[in-house]
Amino acid sequence: MTKLVRFDDVWSLVLEAIHETGTKHLADKELWFVRDLVGRVRMLIPVDDEEPAAEDDFALQGPWSQLTEAIARRLGSRAYEPSQSFLAVPRAQLEDLQRYSIRHTIDDVSIVFVDRLVTGGEWTAVSETSRPGRPLRFTLFSIKGGVGRSTTAAVLASHLALQGSRVLLIDLDLESPGLSSSLLEPDRHPRYGVVDWFVEDLVGQGKEVLPQIVGRPSWHQTLFGDVLVVPAYGSDWGEYLAKLGRVYMSTPSAGAADMSWPRRLGRLLDSLEEQEKPDVVLIDSRNGLHDLAAVTVTAIDAHVLLFALDSDAMWNGYRVLFEHWRRYNVVTRIRERLSLVAAYVPADAGEHEYLNRYRGRAWDLFRDNLYDEVSPQVSDVFQQDPFSFALTDEGAPHDPLPIYWHEGLQRLPSLRELPETAVTLAYKRFLDRFDDLMRSLREA
Repeated sequence: MTKLVRFDDVWSLVLEAIHETGTKHLADKELWFVRDLVGRVRMLIPVDDEEPAAEDDFALQGPWSQLTEAIARRLGSRAYEPSQSFLAVPRAQLEDLQRYSIRHTIDDVSIVFVDRLVTGGEWTAVSETSRPGRPLRFTLFSIKGGVGRSTTAAVLASHLALQGSRVLLIDLDLESPGLSSSLLEPDRHPRYGVVDWFVEDLVGQGKEVLPQIVGRPSWHQTLFGDVLVVPAYGSDWGEYLAKLGRVYMSTPSAGAADMSWPRRLGRLLDSLEEQEKPDVVLIDSRNGLHDLAAVTVTAIDAHVLLFALDSDAMWNGYRVLFEHWRRYNVVTRIRERLSLVAAYVPADAGEHEYLNRYRGRAWDLFRDNLYDEVSPQVSDVFQQDPFSFALTDEGAPHDPLPIYWHEGLQRLPSLRELPETAVTLAYKRFLDRFDDLMRSLREA
């Protein structure tokens, strides 16, 4: 019987093979390996031109042959035959893969591991957050559904518009669109939606669709500012499921500029901001740990509101995500854009106990994975500005923005008729904390 080689053990086995064969005979100071869509491993060979060399061009002799054979012995079904274990990649593409990688060092050789995913999105591909002169973006994300993200998006849009802001609200929960029909009256739906833009952009027709994917709900007319809604689907959703199956494709090289889905999403957001000139952008994200959800959290320059209930399922899901960030060494690039939201806090005598327990579990999670460890034995000179917070620090990422449970918000047939009293009771503390967050982000 062939020995089972687990997906989780692949990279450690490759490192074992490198240790066995040694590095002193390897000419390259950097070795790249990719785990492909089925979980098998190849070595990436950088080439200087855009036309990859044939596999026969690589001489599988000496240390290269020893290394590929050692890898094949350990990986079994997760390896290719030594003669097929190389993949030529233009150097420019290797540079693009840097942010998806894990690095190890053996002697003077850097070992780089990359995972290839279907969508081109990854939880480790964290974008830069410097966007001077551009509107603030907020992603509303949760590990699981049923935490009130869409309701919160509607409340936030109304709250910000009452203050005079022009708010662009985008429904990117494409598999389970909630804002599309809940916020827009039927006669206020735009002709097209997000899904239409993505499928038309594949054939170079995105510009024609863009002006017709923004709707304006009638209730925004009573506000000082403006609310603009980009729904998942338009007034005639047509073949929505057939279109949905094509949304996450990269553009073909023969069409418009060749782009992965995360880059296409970034281009859509930039184009909408240029067209509508919003002050604030709210993005209702798909939930879950799939790499489709990763894009709205890591790749689009947004501050992320992490919704969670106090349940083992929620905390374990976030622990999986946070440990992944720590493993891939991207913690310092993501942690400052996170704020936790406590959904459905009980509005009764148990509120204080609930929030104390919630905050404690949140602090354990952030302390173990995202916060810097501050040692009293180390001089302050070597610990300048550590990213670390005490359990009781107000405004820390683990200190939750609370949303209280209210029966009046659970029975709504539509988000167009949010009851003012229920919103005030459920969201007052959340909105006060959110205003503080907005001020700090604008100052930063």
